[in-house]
Amino acid sequence: MILAAGLVFGAGAAVTLAAWTDTENATGSFGASVFDTQSASAGSPTYTSQTAAPGASLTFNATAMSPSTSFYAWLNVRTTPTTNVAGSVALSAITNNSGGLVAALQYRAVRTTSVNPTSPCDATAFSGTPVFIAGAAGTYLPVTQLPASAVSSPIGAAGAAIGYCFEVRISPTAASTFQGTTATVTWTFTSTSAG
Repeated sequence: MILAAGLVFGAGAAVTLAAWTDTENATGSFGASVFDTQSASAGSPTYTSQTAAPGASLTFNATAMSPSTSFYAWLNVRTTPTTNVAGSVALSAITNNSGGLVAALQYRAVRTTSVNPTSPCDATAFSGTPVFIAGAAGTYLPVTQLPASAVSSPIGAAGAAIGYCFEVRISPTAASTFQGTTATVTWTFTSTSAG
């Protein structure tokens, strides 16, 4: 009898008691940023996306070039009004180099103090202490060559703009055999969002 009662007591001790429970939830919402740029120039005065060559038309007015005589053209790059994140812009490629004059052409380029044509794009843009994105004071690059290190320019969101000025000339040491030749060059800028 005593043994049987002990067994019943042991079986009852194995029963699990219920516990109160509660839950908490947390939900996150996510949305991708928008980063898009456009460009404009004297030859393409309306801001549009220029994702393929030839892109914006740079107006150098350089149809009768001579050695050491410089010609200038400006380009503006801006973020679109719907862009909601800042970023940077850098000269990233030189393509579509065609024509016999290519081998004799030299260039350099600076970031202007404001967008063009408000900021002048002529010899004065290269005087003082401008921010060179290609070449340097007194130094030109062949039009087929990028700078050794890309120079990034910060650009804001929602329509912020950067101005650039290009200077192109025929090399002072170019041979007379380049007379009457022509060339076409396309510069590519890559814009990258900050985050």
